[in-house]
Amino acid sequence: MAKQISFGTPVNDAERWAFSLLADELPDNYILLTNVEIPTKSGQAMEVDALVIGEWGVYVVDVKGYIGRLDAGLHAWSLDGRQVDNSLAKANYVARVLAGNVKHKIPVGVYAPWCQGMVFVTGRRGEEIELEKQQGSLSIYTPQQIVAALTKEWGLTAPRSHQVTDEQKEMVLKTIGQVALVEQRNNKIQDFTKLKCLFIQSGLEVWQAEYNPGGWTAPWLLKILIPTQFVDKEQSEEHESRLRSEFKRLQALTGCSGVPYCAPLIQDGEQLVLPIRMPRGLPLNILEAESLTTYQLLEILRRSVSGLQQIHRRGYTVGGWTGNCIFVSDLGDVEFIDIKDNLNSSEDIQAYAAGFQALAEQTKQPRVYQWYRLAAKGGTVDLDALRCDLSALIDNGVCDTLPERVEITTGAIIDHHYKLEQFIAATPNSQFWRATHIQGQYQCGVSIYTKVEAKWPTLSNLYRSLSKLHHPHVEKVLGFGQLPLSDELFIARAWEYGVSLDELPEIQLGQPVMWFTQLLSGLQYMHQMDIYHGAICPKNIICNQEKAILVNFGIGLDIATSHYASRYADPKLWAAEGDAERDLYGLVAGFISTLAPMSLQGDGGREGIIQALNSFDKQWFGEKTFDTCMKVLNFEFEATPGMNYLQAFDVVDSLV
Repeated sequence: MAKQISFGTPVNDAERWAFSLLADELPDNYILLTNVEIPTKSGQAMEVDALVIGEWGVYVVDVKGYIGRLDAGLHAWSLDGRQVDNSLAKANYVARVLAGNVKHKIPVGVYAPWCQGMVFVTGRRGEEIELEKQQGSLSIYTPQQIVAALTKEWGLTAPRSHQVTDEQKEMVLKTIGQVALVEQRNNKIQDFTKLKCLFIQSGLEVWQAEYNPGGWTAPWLLKILIPTQFVDKEQSEEHESRLRSEFKRLQALTGCSGVPYCAPLIQDGEQLVLPIRMPRGLPLNILEAESLTTYQLLEILRRSVSGLQQIHRRGYTVGGWTGNCIFVSDLGDVEFIDIKDNLNSSEDIQAYAAGFQALAEQTKQPRVYQWYRLAAKGGTVDLDALRCDLSALIDNGVCDTLPERVEITTGAIIDHHYKLEQFIAATPNSQFWRATHIQGQYQCGVSIYTKVEAKWPTLSNLYRSLSKLHHPHVEKVLGFGQLPLSDELFIARAWEYGVSLDELPEIQLGQPVMWFTQLLSGLQYMHQMDIYHGAICPKNIICNQEKAILVNFGIGLDIATSHYASRYADPKLWAAEGDAERDLYGLVAGFISTLAPMSLQGDGGREGIIQALNSFDKQWFGEKTFDTCMKVLNFEFEATPGMNYLQAFDVVDSLV
């Protein structure tokens, strides 16, 4: 791309298109001066369409937008049979004048560069032009040949070819005069000074610029739209609409981390300019991540996800996730400079995860890189969980030390998130604590289990499923896992106020039916998702004035030692039952054993529970409800897929 200095405004579309082509196609070491005036000895100035200071010579280029067949001779030209001016003669004359001016200024011992005239016949934007030259050496060229003629030796008309030196180029510029002032004027947009062109294509330009209103400077990016350089009006209006939309998005996102500041649009009649503060740091695609510490990587990830969340909360998405559009500063700040808002939030999170997955893998923190792996496949969109994990890892210094066994005591930190505050209850193999979520500062419950009968992979799958589901009468799982250097399992759940079913000090009329119905609805929902509790008993049912909640899915068998449903049932019958039937048996037997006097339950086995059920008034209990409960206790009830438990137990109205 040649360095272009514009001394004036193109007079027609042919010149505008020609200048754009030359600026794009000529090498970087070429200088293109457009609409420049060459002074003569008489003081009169002659305007030149383009002056190209190249590798082999200085070319005075006259641009003609002729369309049709041009027959060009040494003296006369014709276009489709009509006589037209010989533009090459004029260009050669101006070239001789320029050469004379340069010779008068050039110092002794320095040769003047070769100056020659040239005609560029554009046609209609490079098409619909046919050129016939009477002599092949005439410097008249179409768009297919013009760049080669300006850059190759064969384009010279000089008897000998010599490369133009930097000193000769400087002498030509001094002869033209005020080139530096014109360049400074061209590069000035209000208080912004253009420094380096980063992108240019048919009316769109991106410049690195400097804001210098007084005694201080700041780096900026300028997105410039020049309507006259587009192919047609519709294309120009489309790009203008995009630029204005980008400005509105950046204004709407002002204050969000990750969004660069933008100044108001500048429109001076010739161009539309969007100034954007230059992002700090380096693009993500050239960031030397290998030199960063684990904490620096975690901080970059935390700030990136925080910025993304803030953008989403204002109703926008990033969309521009290429590595050169994401900047990372030395302090870990992350900025997105191409906010397109062209994806939905789920697609945006998936693209974000794919873009930052390499950094996440480098942290070697499983909770982090596993989230990015899953999200990159579209498996999760939970940004809150990720940000919380990142904060926990950073704030608790887990990367500074090797894993240590956690001592279960007041003040202990579980999984970098939960601080144990108050011991609630214990059995030989379990403890239950009230805890505080460190980052969120809210109460939650944490259970610690030292012996778990189910295997870890099974529990892991179960609690991953539970953490994605919600039912008001099923425990809300916040986190789960194994404690370091031990086989102990922890489960963190939302804090529920109440006591277990068998520890209620008093039971009011109507509460058992309400609780039973609520738990049935929760079981039906879980069973539809192929999630089974496996240990329903009074100890695993938490009750308060408004509701009952099932807790300890898949575990807590030690908690249920004295009340677990298998104790009520014939072991052979129990082993033959399905998971759904076992859960229903535990729910029915648990409520009956709690509500009926111990004297009616015999040894507490299945026969004793049935005897206790028979002690209830069937009319008070409800005939259908009574009969269904009896079928469950006799293992005669079959829970078919899709069955409505509330209808089967005739308690639909009790849920309202």
